[in-house]
Amino acid sequence: MQTTAPSFKQLQGTLRQRVPFLYGLLRQGRHRMHWWAKMRYYLHDMKHAVSHMFWDQRVNTYEKLSAELIFQFHKLEKGLCMPGKPRFFGRDPVMATCRLVERWKAQGFAQDDPVFVGAIETLRAYRTRLGDTPPPAADAGPIFEALERALMSVPPQPEFATPRPYRQTDAEVSAMFDQLCQDRRSVRAFDSRVVPLPVLEGAIQAAQLSPSACNRQPCRVHVYRDRERIDALLKLQNGNAGFGHMLTTLLVIAADGNSFFDASERNEPYVDGGLFSMSLILALQARGIATCCLNWCVSPATDLEAHRRGDIPAHHKIIMYLAVGYPLEGALAPKSARRPTDSIVRIH
Repeated sequence: MQTTAPSFKQLQGTLRQRVPFLYGLLRQGRHRMHWWAKMRYYLHDMKHAVSHMFWDQRVNTYEKLSAELIFQFHKLEKGLCMPGKPRFFGRDPVMATCRLVERWKAQGFAQDDPVFVGAIETLRAYRTRLGDTPPPAADAGPIFEALERALMSVPPQPEFATPRPYRQTDAEVSAMFDQLCQDRRSVRAFDSRVVPLPVLEGAIQAAQLSPSACNRQPCRVHVYRDRERIDALLKLQNGNAGFGHMLTTLLVIAADGNSFFDASERNEPYVDGGLFSMSLILALQARGIATCCLNWCVSPATDLEAHRRGDIPAHHKIIMYLAVGYPLEGALAPKSARRPTDSIVRIH
């Protein structure tokens, strides 16, 4: 008579009954292996933070210098917008901004770059403000000298003047925005039309207006339109079965680690990346382009492989994939019922 081999669960039960000590050791070992498997994820994130999320004063790449310059001059911008009785502020950030402007010039970076122009116009507005709120006598000399050096021979650009009056959106736009959010659904059926690059760039430009920590704008978008490259990247993600082959455009949204000054900002790539991604999705929806978010919950090895296959720099932390395209005629989308609002709101 042919006998059936015992299952793994049956063997576990036998071991637990007959040799409980050995069973306990095996369970402990399995638990520790599981713990170590989890630790690999944290170590991968730690390595990224240590390698990329800091500002070395000896490094003058455009990515790091522009992030640091925005970080400093945005402090002045915010101070210029504060309510209440005007007072002197900004000794440290104005000196830091002026030093960074000099480093920018020394590196030969473009002086019509929006980041540089934004810094210059902020310094210009700050210098005007000092007429009403002069610095203490001990600080006045160094501050005015630094401002003069930074602003020397750089003509004003009124379109970048800051601060400016806040414009409240017209009430009728509310209904349009609500409708946009209602219509937006994840689509998993795309036709063969390719989204024109200017349409895609227009949506990305709108998404760049999303808030980010100190306005550093860390998000980067990698665009893939080659079938072979799209397929290679989709093989690393487990949520595109059944429709991934229809995609003519795949976006990989990432956050540049060089935009952050140390590991205390380790969660900020996901915060800023989420804000940017949602703005981009709505901007595409408003242009008649369908999307589907594809999460990036993968092992460190898979993450590294995606960087390799996508030619994505190591300091770009992948936040998510985004499937983009025109919806197939007659495409269906889930209703995706939402929780009642009172279940997610707690009034304190």
